[in-house]
Amino acid sequence: MTEKLMIEDKHALYLASVQDPLSDVQRMNDIFMEVYDKAAMSLREDFSGTFALSCCFVQSARERSALALDIDEEALSYGKKNYLAHLTKGEQERLTVLRQNSISTTVKVDLIAAFNFSYCLIHKRSELVEYFRHCHASLNDKGLLILDIFGGSDSEIPEVQERHIDNSDYIAPFLFEFVREDFNPVNRLANYTINFKYDEGPQLLKAFHYHFRHWSIPELRDCLEEAGFSKSLVYWEHCDAEGYGNGQYYSTEEEENSLNWNSYIVGLK
Repeated sequence: MTEKLMIEDKHALYLASVQDPLSDVQRMNDIFMEVYDKAAMSLREDFSGTFALSCCFVQSARERSALALDIDEEALSYGKKNYLAHLTKGEQERLTVLRQNSISTTVKVDLIAAFNFSYCLIHKRSELVEYFRHCHASLNDKGLLILDIFGGSDSEIPEVQERHIDNSDYIAPFLFEFVREDFNPVNRLANYTINFKYDEGPQLLKAFHYHFRHWSIPELRDCLEEAGFSKSLVYWEHCDAEGYGNGQYYSTEEEENSLNWNSYIVGLK
């Protein structure tokens, strides 16, 4: 049995606690199939960081290709060393990693994904519309832009959300903290940090920090329409018996508010 270690690798801890690229690939394809009745074969991962999603996408089918964009050299280098290097030669050939601003037009793809609320780094409406226009120009005629978003009545007040993580084969159990430090209702800007803590071991405080604009669903849909998207859809997360999200999503146009919720906004080319 492999001994679990108290590692101080913020990207590995982030993958274990925040990301679920295997499920993301399946959800994206399910939505694409529902809209266009065919599988998505090419992906652009915006604000990709270590581009774990792109790696899983090219691994999911031999015909699939991916393009990962980010300006963070440290994160891209980590992904190349720890993820890309472990792909097969064929998978590596179908994955392109570029140090490039995601607000740009690229080769056309079926899917563009901006996950982990990364587009919230864009604070001005005009710049968000510009980003969406670049996305629109980079999609095939049957293409989708998929964004994740969170909200709820508790999402605009300072709080600390905690989860105990014990799902890794080699990382010792640890505490994940998502800290909403502040929220300004005038401009909807907020500061968030992520901490990783072991019960009896190291603590990675402020391992990640984000200065986000907390966009609303109507704002995003209006911006998508202005950028040229023909239609937008909202996919809401189902809740389990205890009121927590269960990772299953459905298309909807009317929901009751809750303390915290998660959703996808999908823009159709």
